[in-house]
Amino acid sequence: MVKCQWLNVKCRSLSLPRIYTPRRGTGVPRRAREEAVDRIYRDDDGKLPDFTRLDRRPPTWRRWAVGGGLVLLALLAVAAWASFLIFKPYTAVSGGNVTVRIEAPPTAMIGQELAYRVVVANDDRVPLARATLELRLPDDFAVTSADPPPDDARGFRWTIGTIGANRERTIEVRGRLYGTPSQEARIDATAVYRPANFNADFQSLATAATMLGASPFTLTMNGPTEAVPGEAVAYTLSYEHTGDLVLPETSVALEVPRAFVLTTTTPERSRTDELVWKIGAIQPKAKGTITVTGSFRSGAAEPLTLRATAAIEPVPGRRLALVTPEHVTAVLGGDAVVTATVNDQTSSVDAPLGSPLRFRIAVRNDGTSELRNLTVQATFEATSVAERSILNFSAIQDPSNGTAIGEQLAPGLRRGTITWTPKELAALASLPAGEQRQIDFAIPIHTSESLPGFPTSGRITFSAVIGIGATGTVERPRQASAGPIEIRVK
Repeated sequence: MVKCQWLNVKCRSLSLPRIYTPRRGTGVPRRAREEAVDRIYRDDDGKLPDFTRLDRRPPTWRRWAVGGGLVLLALLAVAAWASFLIFKPYTAVSGGNVTVRIEAPPTAMIGQELAYRVVVANDDRVPLARATLELRLPDDFAVTSADPPPDDARGFRWTIGTIGANRERTIEVRGRLYGTPSQEARIDATAVYRPANFNADFQSLATAATMLGASPFTLTMNGPTEAVPGEAVAYTLSYEHTGDLVLPETSVALEVPRAFVLTTTTPERSRTDELVWKIGAIQPKAKGTITVTGSFRSGAAEPLTLRATAAIEPVPGRRLALVTPEHVTAVLGGDAVVTATVNDQTSSVDAPLGSPLRFRIAVRNDGTSELRNLTVQATFEATSVAERSILNFSAIQDPSNGTAIGEQLAPGLRRGTITWTPKELAALASLPAGEQRQIDFAIPIHTSESLPGFPTSGRITFSAVIGIGATGTVERPRQASAGPIEIRVK
């Protein structure tokens, strides 16, 4: 323990003395402050150190390791930036300096020969170690040559190999372009490449389009705009090649409604099961015609459309439509539906001798136009004995009072008809749209008493025919029919 001189108190001696110098204004005299500082820095011999010279602490191995590491990191950073600026690896990573362009004509006529040039350009200072090119040509492009030839002619793929810095490679494909008139034909190119200073592949894409012109092949179809069922009608297809190039194998096909019944064609078809005419290769300015005749079945609905298609075949198995004209024919009265029944049956009927047969003929107008001046005729072809039908017409029950007429067709076969006109049935003068007219009558079968020599069995066929004088304001007769129905007599 030592006694502090200026505080007049005892102080504990410390191994590391605290440096404390009282500040001015604390009430401690200057002399006391100087003595306190002097006591702190004086050694055991009472000497003060030389404050005019400071000795540096010798460095340790840890300081050398940290300093060396920092210097090494700095050198590596400088080297990385230098290589980045000199070799520009970002060019290979982005692929922005390798481009693909397609040189294609903007327009072309169908069948015109043209060339597609595809250029792969390396605009970088780094060469390409390897490159490949794949083309997707239009489906209807018939290739005639390629320079250089592709590795795969089916897939059109080329192995280009190396491309030097600021160099380019060109591939040319020639052929004839076909397709749909006034449509674009597109070509796509994909280049896959690897820069010499990078261990990864990159892609560059390009696309181009060629607009096809109008069809050089014209096809027109002429025919009736109105027709009635059963009436003979004719349609004419006229074709002409107006271009300057030879067209490849050409054909004309005709699609008709199911209600159309074909009669004849000129010229004949190579196959009778289809409406197709093979014309062959067509020279410029060539022309020709095709004629088709037939009729429409009863019950056909209006309007009915016929469609023709002219097509070429640039490669076997692929047909390209050039032109597709259509023609619409309104079937007048095709909306008249006729139904015939025997004993409420529309199919075969068995009947014994002497039994009455109930007949019904119904006409319904399912169209939108009025049907006028209708005529209904029932026809019977029956077994006969001594030129007398096994149907007993003398006992007919017909409230509408139709006119019956008979004629002998052959030995043992006789025909009978009953006809109703607006004169006998005023309701047949007009049949508005959506309405129906119906005629009911009955005829019994002869017995062995009423017809001596009656055979043990016989047959009767019944059918109905409706005559329509006009449809709406169009005065054009036509017919609709129903049946026949077979009646077996036992």
